[in-house]
Amino acid sequence: MPPDATETKRRLMKAAVEEFAAYGLAGARIDRIAENAKANKRSIYVHFGAKEELFDMVVADSMSELATAVAIDAGNLPDYAGELHDRLERRPHVRRLYLWAGLERQRPIDAEVAEYRRNVTAIEAAQEAGRIRADIPAVDLMAMVIALVISWDTASWSLKALRPETAADPVPDRKAAVTAAVTTLTRPTRG
Repeated sequence: MPPDATETKRRLMKAAVEEFAAYGLAGARIDRIAENAKANKRSIYVHFGAKEELFDMVVADSMSELATAVAIDAGNLPDYAGELHDRLERRPHVRRLYLWAGLERQRPIDAEVAEYRRNVTAIEAAQEAGRIRADIPAVDLMAMVIALVISWDTASWSLKALRPETAADPVPDRKAAVTAAVTTLTRPTRG
């Protein structure tokens, strides 16, 4: 009877998440993934296919996990942004995978498209109900909310140098700033 591959696959996925989050697709090494998972390289190809396929699977799984953990309330996008911010602070590898995927895999991932479609549809319904501004297309508004949530991560290191963190003030209250910005961005316009 062949050994159960479930545990090996779990270890490989965990090692792949860590490797891709740290190095991206181009910098990641299948050898390191296999070594960190205490498995052989062949098992990666057998269970997941090529490195690109494994990367796409890791990104899709991470984005699906994030979407499940942080449900959108399109009528209250500031709270959604705050929850998303908190979740990404606790799971920074997800944020890094998102950024790496945007740089290195400039193509849609079906599972991620489905999650965004659900969120955009919810935003459109909130716009039609007058709960949030309707003069910005829902897909653009979703992108802007995400951009605000990860704005500090995507800021230039030169800009970050102007707000150095100190032992007395290790992390400014970025969540409050993000939710305030999303509140202003999404407030219904008077027409």
